[in-house]
Amino acid sequence: MRYTDPDIPLAQSDEDKLLGIEPPQIDEEGRFLALQIRLQLGTACYATMALREVTKIDTSSHVQTFMTSNSEDQLYRGVGKVDAGIPVENVDIEDNVEMEAVGME
Repeated sequence: MRYTDPDIPLAQSDEDKLLGIEPPQIDEEGRFLALQIRLQLGTACYATMALREVTKIDTSSHVQTFMTSNSEDQLYRGVGKVDAGIPVENVDIEDNVEMEAVGME
């Protein structure tokens, strides 16, 4: 799925459904690309294990946090609807996550 604004959710949570909140609108012409996976797992089966097997990467929270904080769309958090014409160097970002902290090179 494609999206433009990193500040809006890409999926509707169960709580959103219960509260009657409309699902987010996905931008087919969006600047960024995301993958949405839907799984139906049996008892004692965990999505993290399935994702770990498919992606062959560490699914621990600190590694996922690192990857999220260093993704391109994070440059645009809090700037409203992202305009594809905004130069990256004009966006104020704060990078306080170091690769060594999560054991990645």
